[in-house]
Amino acid sequence: MPLHQLAQTLGADRVITDAAERAFYSSDVYAQAEPCAAVVRPQSIDELQRALRALAATKTPVVARGGGLSYTDAYLPATPDTVVVDLVALDRIHEINETDRYVVVETGCTWAKLRAALAEKGLRTPYFGPLSGLRSTVGGALSQGSIFLGSARYGSVGDAVLGIEIALASGELLRTGAWAAGNSPPFFRYFGPDLTGLLVGDAGALGIKTRASLRLLPAHPHQDFLSYEYRDFAAMAAAMSAVTRAGLPSECCGFDPVLTQKRLQRASLMSDAKTLGEVVKKQGVLEGLKLAVAGRNFIGGGWSAHLTIEADSPGELKAKVDAARALMAPGREVENSIPKVLNSQPFTPPNNMLGPKGERWVPVHGIVPHSLAQPAYQAVQAIFEREAANLTRLEIDVGYLATTIAEQGFLLEPVFYWPEAQTSYHQRMVEPAYLKRVQNFPANPEASACVHRLKREVADALRAAGATHFQLGKFYSYRHGRDPQALALIDAIKRQLDPDGRMNPGALR
Repeated sequence: MPLHQLAQTLGADRVITDAAERAFYSSDVYAQAEPCAAVVRPQSIDELQRALRALAATKTPVVARGGGLSYTDAYLPATPDTVVVDLVALDRIHEINETDRYVVVETGCTWAKLRAALAEKGLRTPYFGPLSGLRSTVGGALSQGSIFLGSARYGSVGDAVLGIEIALASGELLRTGAWAAGNSPPFFRYFGPDLTGLLVGDAGALGIKTRASLRLLPAHPHQDFLSYEYRDFAAMAAAMSAVTRAGLPSECCGFDPVLTQKRLQRASLMSDAKTLGEVVKKQGVLEGLKLAVAGRNFIGGGWSAHLTIEADSPGELKAKVDAARALMAPGREVENSIPKVLNSQPFTPPNNMLGPKGERWVPVHGIVPHSLAQPAYQAVQAIFEREAANLTRLEIDVGYLATTIAEQGFLLEPVFYWPEAQTSYHQRMVEPAYLKRVQNFPANPEASACVHRLKREVADALRAAGATHFQLGKFYSYRHGRDPQALALIDAIKRQLDPDGRMNPGALR
């Protein structure tokens, strides 16, 4: 549609056609697409509905975007006539119901803002966000699937959601669960077929999420932290799975030696005064002193696992810590600096999208049952061993993050670091002080092509090992090998909700 008509509908300040802005909103952590036609910034759900009605009249493709912290092309426009809808102004917290234990929040709200509002009342959501929660939004997590903080005990964002409200391609609103009953508050997820689950992980292909209702529980007032070093992945994964199946940690993550050193090399992790101050403020002077004394050399060079354990009383905490130590005992207990820092600063600026020297960064992941963690690792490691000469020649570092997802899931995330020029996305999203400390490498198309090829090979290997994925975006294959009846059903739903196929074309491919 003529953009001036859209500006007349919403107001000129709501429609952005500046070239730099269009380029930024057509990029993510990993990729840069051809610039979109315009960016629309609604300030309310009503404005979003009006924009969608106007865009429907000319069958304009639409992509919704929150924090934009995807690395799978999730929010990149597939065609240059696409309009990107920036949802970050839709960040209101409509209701915190302390009695019935739910919160209703607009989907542009960041996890950091939501956590702060709930903490004032001694409450939290079971899963309470990714590490990028300063920028990452509730809607992005629901569209992409999301784990980390609270996930070892409480699962993913999908396990915390009670109901979702979306704006369809037509501009109409649809609600799920008890919320859809008309006279019921959004207190319960299930009322007939689980339409809430249908909308989790759709990558925005079925509509634009406007509000969500999430479960609440009392914040656990007591925490402790454990870190262990292991000789290899198999030993670490076995311990992580055992302690998670026992229901002991709220967070349980592991790093290989490469990723451990990358994290410890960051100037802010162990030496930054703000980091130490946050630890002291939350955990006391003694814990801050331990952190300072430990420095960066408390892990010898093996694989390391890190636990946060929460409880409602000192006695419960001690029992959990003792039980966790018994299960983690095949490893060597080391200073608990990493989980201690994560707890004191759960949400940090997205500086980790660049390595400690300024390298580009991109992960790939797969989620498998605990029993398949080792075969999945071996499948990926075989690729890296085969490509060792290329990786060395092109100065590509590879590492691993692992984390557990309640009793059923084990996430394995191979990570690439390589010398490559920063993009406009990095320039805007990474803190200026951090950018000044690191190198902006020259363009390196050969190394980037190698990373791109290996990303695909790793994703394929993980799928062959039985993995599923979050962050589907437009990278992971949703349709490959899928049951035909399941595909027919999702295609029929897509046609019903988005008959012209305009909502994030290319998603769920």
